[in-house]
Parts: sequence; structure tokens; C-alpha cells
Amino acid sequence: MKRENAPIFCNCALSEAIQTCNFIRLLRGATSRNNETWHGVFARIAGILFIAVALSGCGNVDHSTAPYDISPSNYYQTTTTQPTSVHPEPEKKHAILHLTHHEFINSINNPRIFPTLQNEKIFAGVVPHHNTAAVLISGFFAQASNHVDDYDLVIILAPNHEGELASVVLSYRDWDIGNGVFTCRQFVNDLMDAEGINTAIGHSLMELDHAASILIPYIYHYLPDTKVAPILLNRTLSFDATIQLFYWINTWVASSDKNILLVASIDFSHFLTVPQSREMDRVTKEAIFSHDLHRIHAMNYHYLDSTAAMIIFLMYLEYLGLPPQIVAHTDASEFLGPGLDETTSYMIIVGTKPSDTAVLDPARKAQEAEGRVQLTFTGDIMLHQAQMNASADFDRSFSAVRPLLQDADLAIGNLETVLAGFFMDDNSTPFPRFSAPDEFGYALKNAGFNLLSTANNHALDQGVEGLLRNINFLETLGIDSFGTYPTAEARDNILIREVHGMRFAFLSYTFGTNNQPIPPGREYLVNIINENLIRADITRARALADFVIIMPHMGYEYELTVRDSIKSWAMMMLEAGADIVVAGHPHVVQPMGFVDVIDPQTGLTRRGFVAYCLGNFISSQRMPHTYTGIILNLYFEMAANSQPVLAEYSYVPTRVAFEGSNAVVLPELE
Repeated sequence: MKRENAPIFCNCALSEAIQTCNFIRLLRGATSRNNETWHGVFARIAGILFIAVALSGCGNVDHSTAPYDISPSNYYQTTTTQPTSVHPEPEKKHAILHLTHHEFINSINNPRIFPTLQNEKIFAGVVPHHNTAAVLISGFFAQASNHVDDYDLVIILAPNHEGELASVVLSYRDWDIGNGVFTCRQFVNDLMDAEGINTAIGHSLMELDHAASILIPYIYHYLPDTKVAPILLNRTLSFDATIQLFYWINTWVASSDKNILLVASIDFSHFLTVPQSREMDRVTKEAIFSHDLHRIHAMNYHYLDSTAAMIIFLMYLEYLGLPPQIVAHTDASEFLGPGLDETTSYMIIVGTKPSDTAVLDPARKAQEAEGRVQLTFTGDIMLHQAQMNASADFDRSFSAVRPLLQDADLAIGNLETVLAGFFMDDNSTPFPRFSAPDEFGYALKNAGFNLLSTANNHALDQGVEGLLRNINFLETLGIDSFGTYPTAEARDNILIREVHGMRFAFLSYTFGTNNQPIPPGREYLVNIINENLIRADITRARALADFVIIMPHMGYEYELTVRDSIKSWAMMMLEAGADIVVAGHPHVVQPMGFVDVIDPQTGLTRRGFVAYCLGNFISSQRMPHTYTGIILNLYFEMAANSQPVLAEYSYVPTRVAFEGSNAVVLPELE
């Protein structure tokens, strides 16, 4: 259980000097600087204040003892000072620098919530180390506390801001906070003895540097009795030395009897404007998702402040077989207000697994026991100017519906823009032209989408180059796309996904491309609605899959009823052998349900399913009914004759709302 909000303090004659030191460090890490000269001045002032604090005997540390000389006693026992007439009860300050008591209490009373992690156990994570982002740090450890009994040791990887003592700086000492946070000396001893790794002991450096020490109060509060092993990493650590350190840590963890939480303390995009930081973060996230470790290692402080910590974190996730999930991405302007000349970005990145002891929803538990499969579909995914203006963090746009998508075996949407790497909402031409930045794609990945239909009237908004980049970028995200293709061979290779022994084929077509021409001889780029083509594709898909799903982009915009011509196209697809038709384009919710399909060859009747339009999943459209949509769930199971069938469906209405600084998708749950 996490601790109550008990004061965490160290009575020290120079506590105010410590807070001044913190203020200087805040200036260095989260606000503007004019040039490197100021940086050096701040460092010297901080060093002077730290020496004064050390000489004052804060925490009853015996500084005459060498820092590597282990004592059975806790170096950092809390002391009490007799009250005086002037100060009847001295203000209580943190023993750990870099957080005031108010900042800490406020952050544990208001931790950031990550809806997707409700039943997940965190095995490794990336957290910030600025007090500006304290609520994010608190939110991470609050989530970890749901599995507090599963952790024996927190290994902290952090950048060494304060000195160049060695490639790897460690500390034997425990931490003067409450009843104490204790260092795992076995880990420190073993790493100090490791061959080929340049290590040194430096507790004063460890305490002075905020990157690791700012996390200690949260570990004390949320993970009581869990030991720590903080590591400061030289920011010039070579790639080979980083890899060597990872293998040592991984081997030690695997051979120990301890349950580990690995935490990489990293801040991003330093000393940049907000637009510049977003571009740097886009590049960083691309490297993270593509697992491009060499590219990460080549990044400088403008991207992230510890390439070594990030590389070790990603390699550890790869070893565990866990993908990185970015559950929060923001910057200092969220906390300090707009108009900053320079900012710092913050991310919470996690590797998780469902808890072994998590209580599943009864319906979901029964579904898994019966081998049921759930496919979840959304309506049109769009990005307009109003969203771009409002959304400082696209991840938050989907936070309320993320659990609904991630609960599915496959989540499928219609991407009605192209991820060309930049934003465009151009209405100067007869047909609007769209493009979305990569951050939008990352948010779709984090929201839980597995597949996206890309055949629609905006597929060529950025030409062939934009279409191909869209396909390639989705592939780097691990999202399958269908409906647009880079080659004829790729078009003929029907997308099949198998789930619990059931095979699903996915096809997609569009009525046109808004007068953007398809180059002659490259008709494979976009599937255009054509009866002969559709029938031929369905015949091939039928031989490969248990279910054939078609997502045609067709219909008449903003009409709530379906015209007979559109019904005829849907029925043609079903009669040709498709099982499910989920259409889009009208931007409003239209009828859906089971229909009887007569096989033209046998005359037998079977059951198909049609959804003519699921409305808009996310957009800025505000015409009547365009800000609502449907999340459709289809449930498949094995029939008595061991043949898979579409058993039933359900849906959740949604709406797009502008809340604060974000456009968000909200479920209308009963």
C-alpha cells in the first residue's frame, strides 16, 4: 500500500539555500537561457550552495567517511531540531533536493491518470525529472503502486548533469526520507566489480543531480520498502559501452531473484520553442517506434538528455517482448502557460503486460474462455485546422476511448487523411486537401488501432509521394493498411489477419480521388470501386479466410438515409461472397445491422452484416450530426459445427468535444 501523505523532511540550517539551489536548477532545466555562459554561472552557484549544505551536516552524514565505505547503519536518518522561540516549528523540507513540500504533496494529490493502464503492470518506463512535470512522475508511480507487491527493486537510469566523474556513477548510501529508502548494495557491489565498465561511487553527485534523486520521494510514497539502484550515465557514453551496460544489467536481473521495475529518467527537446520541440519529438518518437538505436544514440540534447538510458530501456523492452507505449506527451507550456520562449518536452513511455491478478470484465472473461473474437470499427478519422489549433497532445484526444479500442482483438478505422509528415487543411481548391503530421499517427497507434483503411477520396491529396509515405509510415508504426498499395504485387497480396484460429480478410475501395489523377499504369496505387475488380478480389479472399470484410468509401455526404444505389453496391458485395460491409464517407451515422443474403449460385440464404456509415470518429466538422459517431463491435465465435460465425454486435455512441486545449473523442456510455 502507498504511504499516507506524511511529511517527508530533513531539518537543515541551510534549507532555504537548498531551495535556492533548486530554483537555479529549475532555471537551467525548464526555462530560457541566453547563452552557455549563464549555464556555467548557474552551475558554479549551485556547486557553492551544495558545498555549504554538505558542510552543514544535513542528514547527519559523516563526510569524513569515504563514500564507498559501507556502514551497517543508515547514513540518512531523519533528525529533529529543538524549536526556538523565534521559530516554534521549523518548516519541514525534503531531504531529497529538487522538490518543495508543496510541490510533492500537490503532485501526489493530483497524479496524472493514464486510462489505458488501469489493469496493466509496468515492467519498464520513461519518466521526466523536472519538478514542472511532477504530476506526470506521480502518475507513473501511482500506476506502478497498483502492483506494489510485485516489485523488489527499482533500477533508475538517469543522465549525469552535474559532473564527469565516470561513465557510470553509483551510490552505496541510503536516502534520508521518512523511514528511509534503501539502496540495493548487492547491485552496486556487483556493478562496481564488473569488468570493462567505467564506474565510480559518488553519492554527493547523485544527490545533487535532480535526474535520479527527484524520483526517490515518489518511490518512498508509492512503493514503500522497495529498494533502489540509481545510476547516473555520462551523456557521452559510447554506443558500444551502452550496449555492454545493458547486457550486464539484463544478465544481473535475469540471474537475480528480484522483481524489477526499470525506470529511465529522461526529458526531451530542451531549450526550443514549442513548435521546434514538437518537430524534435516527432523525430525522436519515430526512432523509438522503429527501434533505431543508432539514430537515437546520435541525437543531441535538443532531442533527449540521455540516449544511453533510452537505448537500455528499449533493449530491455525488446528482451521482454513488450512494445513501447507513449501514454503521455506534453511540454512545459502545459504547466507554466503559453508564451514560453523555450520549453522542455515530457513523455511517459511504458512497457506493460496485463496483470496476472487483474479482474477482467465478466463479459470479456467469458469471451476469452469461449474463444470469441472481437473486432472493433470506428468511423472517419480526420484532422482539421481547429483540431490542430487545439490539440497540444493528440494522445489525449483518444484517452477516453482508448480502453474501448484496446479491449478489442483488432481495432480498425478509416484514415481519411494522409500521414505525409506535415499538416494541411487546404480549402482553396474545389476539394479540400489534407495531410497530418506524424504525431497524429503516433496517437492512433497509442490509441490501439491495428488496421486502417486508406482507400478514400483523400488518398492522393499529397500526390503519389504522400500516398507512399502514408503506407510506409503506418508500417513503421506496426499498423496494417489496406486499400492503397506501393506495388501491383502488394495490391494482389490480400491482407489476412488470424485471431484465435479465425482468419479475416480485409479489402477497401473508394468511389474516387477528388480529381487527383492516378498515374497511368499505376492503377494499383488506389482501389477504385469497380464491380469486376471487387468480385475478383472477393473470390480470392474467400479461399483464404473465414470472413471477408470490405470497407468501401461510398455514399452521399451528410445524408442520414441511405440511397438505393448505395444499398445495391453493398448487397452486390455481400452476394459476391463478402460477410461484412462497413462503409464510410457521409460523415454522419447511418443504419446498420444484419441482412439476409441469397447466394446467386445455390439459392441458399445466409446472414451478412452492413454498416453504411459509422459517422466521424474524430474531426472538426460541426454541421448537424457530424460531431457524432459509432464505435462498432462485432463478435465472432465457433458454432456447434466448429464453423466460425458472426454471432452478434454492439456499439458505443461517441462525440467530439473541445475541452481545454484538446479536441477529444468522448464515449456516450450508459
